[in-house]
Amino acid sequence: MVLRISEAQSFVREIIKKYGLKRNPLSSLIGVMEELGEFSSKLLVKEGFKKGKVKEHDIGYTLAEIFFELLKLAEDCNVDLEKEFVEAMKSWKEKKPRQI
Repeated sequence: MVLRISEAQSFVREIIKKYGLKRNPLSSLIGVMEELGEFSSKLLVKEGFKKGKVKEHDIGYTLAEIFFELLKLAEDCNVDLEKEFVEAMKSWKEKKPRQI
């Protein structure tokens, strides 16, 4: 199945409505950060820097959770993420993406 970012964002919009997940942007940002923390921990285990066990599926699933939280954040900020990403890609073709 191929899914456009706009379709994913619509799906997240439906989930937000169905389960009453609408929050403010700062709360959604915390959700992104929480999922990034979980991902970081799992990646440290996978790469051998931390003890524990991680199933191969865990890394991909956690990245999907991060994407879901980013889409929720985009909704809270009234951002069309697909449109913005396409514009950013056009810019990146001409110059290196910003380093954070």
